[in-house]
Amino acid sequence: MDSFAIRKARQMRPPRNDGAARGDDESSVAQKVIGQGDKIIVMVDPYSTGCVVAQEALKRGYKLVVVWTNGVGENKTHIPTSCSDIHYYAEVNEKATVTETAIAATEAARPFKIVACICGGESGVAFCDALSEKLGVLTNGTDIPKRRDKKLQQELIKAAGLRSVRQAGSGKFEDVEEFLRSERYPDEEFLRSERYPVVVKPVESAGSDGVKLCHSFEEAKEHFHLLMNSQQRVGGSGAHAAVLCQEFLRGKEYVVDHVSLNGVHKTTMCWVYDKRPANGSAFVYFGLQPVDSESEEGKIIIPYIRGVLDAMGIKMDSKIIIPYIRGVLDAMGIKHGPTHGEVMMTPDGPCLVEMNCRAHGGDGNWVPMVRGLNGGYTQVSATIDAYMEPERFHALPDKTPSPFKAAGQECCLVSYSKGTVKSTPGYEVIKNLPSFVYLETRVGPGSDVEYTTDLFTDIGSAILLHEDPEVVNKDIAFIRYMEEINGFFTYETRQEILSRPRGDSIALSPALPRSPSKSPKIGKKVPPAHRRVFSSDGPMLFRHQSLDRPEMRPLVKRMTTVDASKEAVVIVNPYSTGCRVAKEIMTYYKVIALWSKGSTLEMRQQVPLGCSDLNYYAEVEDKGDVIQTVATIQQKAQLFRIVACICGGEMGSELTDAVSEKLGIRTNGTDLKRLNKKLQQDLIAAKGLRATRQAGGKSFSDVETFLRSESYPIVVKPTEYAGYDGAKLCHNFNEAKDHFDVLMAVQKGADAEVVCQEFLRGREYLVDNVSRDGEHKTTMVWVHDKRPANGSSFVYFGLLPVDSNSIEGSLVITYARAVLDTLGVRNGPSHTSIMMTDSGPCLIEMACHAHGGDGTWQPLVRALNGGYSQINATVDAYLDKQAFSVLPEKMPSPFKAAGQEVVLVSYSRGQVKATPGFEVIKSLRSFVYFETGVKVGSEVDYTVDPFTSIGSVILLHDDKDVLQEDLVRIRQMEKENTIFEYETGNDIMRSPSTGDLSSLSGLTITDTKKQPKQVFTSGRSDVYW
Repeated sequence: MDSFAIRKARQMRPPRNDGAARGDDESSVAQKVIGQGDKIIVMVDPYSTGCVVAQEALKRGYKLVVVWTNGVGENKTHIPTSCSDIHYYAEVNEKATVTETAIAATEAARPFKIVACICGGESGVAFCDALSEKLGVLTNGTDIPKRRDKKLQQELIKAAGLRSVRQAGSGKFEDVEEFLRSERYPDEEFLRSERYPVVVKPVESAGSDGVKLCHSFEEAKEHFHLLMNSQQRVGGSGAHAAVLCQEFLRGKEYVVDHVSLNGVHKTTMCWVYDKRPANGSAFVYFGLQPVDSESEEGKIIIPYIRGVLDAMGIKMDSKIIIPYIRGVLDAMGIKHGPTHGEVMMTPDGPCLVEMNCRAHGGDGNWVPMVRGLNGGYTQVSATIDAYMEPERFHALPDKTPSPFKAAGQECCLVSYSKGTVKSTPGYEVIKNLPSFVYLETRVGPGSDVEYTTDLFTDIGSAILLHEDPEVVNKDIAFIRYMEEINGFFTYETRQEILSRPRGDSIALSPALPRSPSKSPKIGKKVPPAHRRVFSSDGPMLFRHQSLDRPEMRPLVKRMTTVDASKEAVVIVNPYSTGCRVAKEIMTYYKVIALWSKGSTLEMRQQVPLGCSDLNYYAEVEDKGDVIQTVATIQQKAQLFRIVACICGGEMGSELTDAVSEKLGIRTNGTDLKRLNKKLQQDLIAAKGLRATRQAGGKSFSDVETFLRSESYPIVVKPTEYAGYDGAKLCHNFNEAKDHFDVLMAVQKGADAEVVCQEFLRGREYLVDNVSRDGEHKTTMVWVHDKRPANGSSFVYFGLLPVDSNSIEGSLVITYARAVLDTLGVRNGPSHTSIMMTDSGPCLIEMACHAHGGDGTWQPLVRALNGGYSQINATVDAYLDKQAFSVLPEKMPSPFKAAGQEVVLVSYSRGQVKATPGFEVIKSLRSFVYFETGVKVGSEVDYTVDPFTSIGSVILLHDDKDVLQEDLVRIRQMEKENTIFEYETGNDIMRSPSTGDLSSLSGLTITDTKKQPKQVFTSGRSDVYW
């Protein structure tokens, strides 16, 4: 800041400490006021920044009479915190006529003289012109009677030769209804011929004026009717209500603030919106940045807007965004007072969005920043100069200084997460930034925060200002970093899904319902998210497989038991990957399917792609007694000799052990309840292996001591699978106790227990083994690609193969085999989940069946290993001793190819209209397999857990560079939200400069539990005087 500004700052009174904004302390000339007390200024509808203008006038010694128009509505109470103690000399309500109102205002002003009439809010624009004309003071007059009419604005500037929007509109409802039904009306012709989308909005502004981006004729027609039936809250009701259809302007959006006197326009600031895609929205406002008046954009936009002002009522020659805006002012005949014009810089030049004949909105929070940038003046102070002290107005520069006297901008705060706010630590951090001036937010403890997709879902705005641009840039970068890491808030805890994508039992319990999410957008509830539950929704999934990849062709194996044609194999719960094991065996053996108690119809229908032709020799239901079950199996097998009993899926491992033991064939036996998660940890701890700290039991008293002594969070889950995992991350004692009670209530059987465990932190690995008589062969090691996304602390992005000779690979292979030995797993497939903690590998859980996920990874593993996978190794272990003996002890290093599973992540939400990204994925050179639960009509939500992922893809190629290129392409489509096209919704088209975001009748905003507005100020002496 220059020395003049610093000297002025030192003259400032001590800052108030009541938390109110100082953005209004806008009185560099307040000490020089002489004889102002006998002069009255009439303010029409002073709300938002209008209050700040009023306060500036009061500080200069003028008295104020307020006229409230009939259209002001609730905005009458829209008073910035900085103006909470404002006092008016008198207040008058609009009368039946302008003349009667002028008389009432004059009477209220007595014994003082009315010398000016200033518009304080959008609802007062037209009435202010009429009242000022009637009072005989400085006025823009009523020659152009409806300057707020957006259609008229465009017609005026078009007549002046300025670039304008292609448009059509109508003013009476009966006319609108008629022309929408008949092509003989120009408006319908426009809708049928104009390239969509088109913008449909009321012709007069209204805080949040129902502007919508419509993507089809039917949608435009529906919104037209909605707007005509809505009761406009701001001066647009009655005979003047109308709707306007316009082309959708594309380009960078600018705002130019002016103050005019006798047709002379002074540019007090030029801004550009920082708009970017975020959270699935095509554009989200990230801030408002000052534009140098001598920049190329500034030289074009400012003259354009001045031309618009002239077209609406002023004449003057000017330069090129600044020349355009001045042309707009002229075209609209605006001779006096504050304005802010919104302009889109299109490929063929600047084009007016709309002209607002009042001060820039936003409660004037920007005032201290603009004062610092300009070196002492703002649109607020210039407004009083123009009306009351013209010599000061003429002394102001024609436009903002170049370069600015300082650096600054407004940052709109963006949320990448959602939840109920527990505390707001990020706000305290912002308040301590070197450039911090002002922070405004309606979010506090108890607020429900949503992903930011429009103005209604932002989480606040911060004003930054500093004499060093680098300081401002660093502070902005830090704020954006805080957004990315979701550092603004801590949330109340919610149920977190801890099930892994490879689990075959991921499902939701009826006792643990998921609530449908709500959108804070206009009047719309989002249906419950699709549940893309990797394997348990098998019958609901859509699968796509490459048909021209040699890796996909099944291996032909010759079985070497005595006589396979006379032998049978029992597979317990053959679903998901178990179906692939069954199909591998079925070529040579009879296969009998044994279904355990608790196996559901949905589970039985979970048949992977390529296994739909399975034909079991027989199917047997578990009788609940192993002797009866075995007798039934033997009866169904008839003359075929049963040579193996293999577990095909979760919930079947204990039955597999019992049946195989009773049949006297290869078995793990029934000495241990291996499915019990608590027992697994107890056994490995007794062997001296790193185990999870835990406590479990049937009664809460069994775990209470542990829950009171262990550091939170803590994992609470059933000791055995029960169709769903039910694991929950609990953050306090009460939450853990509640979930304990829920799990005990929904579990069935005498053995039902709950285990409470420490929450393990680290990288998560999965080790696939196949065993025969205690000899373990490792067929693959995987690591989960977990990262924060959409406000969730971790989201699964994929499953990556791990080199067996890497340090981590060697550690987890050795550890997993020790776990198998400890738990007595001597035969069959297994997959062991392990967390690599700071103190080494630690068991999460071990499952005695093949790796899940429908075995979609089979071609990938076969190619990586050079010809084998866990599936055929399982068959070898039971049926081909020689083939098993020649399998490598562990996977080859390096792998024979490059590949991985990619879990697809959604950064958006909506109802799916088309799935173009699916075709792109299937065309990738490394594509092998694609599985998804999403189709046209599905409701997609932000991915925050396995239930909300949008699919999984298997990629495989000899060239790792090709693989990486395809992976980058998929992640790019996720970020750009191009995997889906959504049905169009209520696209909010308003910009932050409009200030008040009220709603029209019929366009209600969903309540998001936002708190009363909070403001925080820095008290910096360099920006207030």
